[in-house]
Amino acid sequence: MGLFGSGGSTASVAHIKGCYTSESVPGRTISKSFGLVEVTQKGVAGDIPERSETIFNSLLSVAEALGANAVVNVRVVTGSYQQQGSGWQYSYVIAYGDAVILA
Repeated sequence: MGLFGSGGSTASVAHIKGCYTSESVPGRTISKSFGLVEVTQKGVAGDIPERSETIFNSLLSVAEALGANAVVNVRVVTGSYQQQGSGWQYSYVIAYGDAVILA
């Protein structure tokens, strides 16, 4: 299920190869760590489930640019804020994790 998917016909399902929420991957070893990588997407009001795959693919792309082939310890933070003088709420999603090479 994708971010905030509630099941049924509104569910968002994605499998992003290379992104893992655990600190290790069974049967694989971490041979090199590149440190923390992060992706922020702003203005995602109402369509977070549809953007979840894009967010995680972007996170993996940042890691691959460093030479990594995976991201472990993936976490997601969401929030919203009101821009000063505006009556609108703006939402954001921050995805982050450790860029690594899995052997």
